[in-house]
Amino acid sequence: MAITLKLQKVTEADPTRGWAPAEFYDMVAAGKVVGTIQLRLGNTDYMRLYGGHVGYMVEPEHRGHGYASEALTALRPIARRHGFEEIWITVRPDNTASCRTLDKAGACYEGTATVPLDSDLYVRGDLHMRRYRLLT
Repeated sequence: MAITLKLQKVTEADPTRGWAPAEFYDMVAAGKVVGTIQLRLGNTDYMRLYGGHVGYMVEPEHRGHGYASEALTALRPIARRHGFEEIWITVRPDNTASCRTLDKAGACYEGTATVPLDSDLYVRGDLHMRRYRLLT
């Protein structure tokens, strides 16, 4: 089943928090929204190392169908239009489902980074992040 991405909203940068502007898309399968995916439009060291350019979530009742990997494939030309040759995606080391999703989407595992103590990620309990690179 093919996933299409429908632009949901665009958010502005928040320089005080170090956040880049972002585009949020609904993942649509057979006319139903099954999840969301976002593309962060900055390209800082922090994003490449810890935060990632992409975040995604599939609703629990729709998991296990490969929607996230299809959404990543659909996001690649959008990222390319924004000037990205590669996008970085980070996941918690214990998130094996996302690791499988990224492997299926063709992303390359590039290592695990220790999160800085002063970051939003660290504050929420994410001490390490697995880093994947996906060519657009």
